[in-house]
Amino acid sequence: MMELLWLLLPVAAASGWWVARREYLDRRGATVRSADYFKGLNYLIDDKPDQAIEVFTRMADVDRDTAEMHLTLGNLFRRRGEVDRAIHIHGSLIARSNLTTDQRHRSILELGEDYLRAGLFDRAEALFQELVEQPAHMEVALSRLIHIFQQEKDWRQAIAYSDRLEQISGDSKRRQTAHFCCELAEAANARNDDAETSSWLLDALARDAGCARANLLLGRLAMRMGDHRKAIEAFQAVERQDRGYFPEAVVPLSQCYSALGCPDEWLAYLREVHERDHSGRITDTLAEWLLRLEGEEAALQFLERELREYPTLLGLRRLVDTKLARGEGAKYADLRTLQCISVQMLNSAARYRCSNCGFVVKSLHWCCPSCLQWNTIKPMSDLVMKTSG
Repeated sequence: MMELLWLLLPVAAASGWWVARREYLDRRGATVRSADYFKGLNYLIDDKPDQAIEVFTRMADVDRDTAEMHLTLGNLFRRRGEVDRAIHIHGSLIARSNLTTDQRHRSILELGEDYLRAGLFDRAEALFQELVEQPAHMEVALSRLIHIFQQEKDWRQAIAYSDRLEQISGDSKRRQTAHFCCELAEAANARNDDAETSSWLLDALARDAGCARANLLLGRLAMRMGDHRKAIEAFQAVERQDRGYFPEAVVPLSQCYSALGCPDEWLAYLREVHERDHSGRITDTLAEWLLRLEGEEAALQFLERELREYPTLLGLRRLVDTKLARGEGAKYADLRTLQCISVQMLNSAARYRCSNCGFVVKSLHWCCPSCLQWNTIKPMSDLVMKTSG
């Protein structure tokens, strides 16, 4: 019942305006049209929306003043998820020849929204393109077109229209256009076009100097080209840009230092980063390289000291694995059980979370599938707690 009232109140308000306007023009005609209108309302109350739409559509033939009521009604149908009915109402309005220019533009906008909700992007795009030169609807039309181009992965158009919207609205779109450039770079990289890949990534950084994704891609490009020093520079820049994404650079950085034969330099850098970041990925990697370069005792001492203050699942698993490798499994039978539990927890846990809507997922998405925001999904810290000392 409340949903029905929610639908009828705006329509009733529109009807009051309509009836008042027509009363001084033609009392007899207004009475007839008022009767038709309330007949339509009765159809809605009786859950006969098709008959109601037929009545309201017939009223539109009589006077363009009823267009306001139809715009409201169609909008409400779309909000209720009845997109087909919204399309019918707004499409019927556009077909009328007696609308004002503003009413026609608003009808086009609403029909575009209907098609967008229905997933008919080509039809929606054609309608929004009609409005991009209309000052009253320009910003909305541009934002909807950008959304469509993203869904269609037409990144060049998305960049062009985002730049235009930024110029008009004054709101920066540089973060999202930097990601559009990265999308084009990844497509070029798939074609092994190194020059175009590099060009798009540099464009991304010019738009957003904090775009960690661009440096991750630049690092991988440099690795493929055999320039490991350049790759290290790009990957290390990620930690300065956005520490939340640095775990994505740890493995390739390790590979670069190994390729250059500089493990001690890598270990020194890891220690430096660890002073700022006690997340599980950094703890696990530092312990791994301590084990390789300084032996079991150094790795165990580090892990036991670290986990007392910064307990993480990855750190715990590394500690258990090291003790088992040392032969302590026979002495402490619970270690293998603890190892199984930690592995199962790590394998089943979501690794990434959107800071905007809370969406969790096991792989990295640069655009959140839930809220469609860019650069909001990041690796989750597996720090269980930090002791107060």
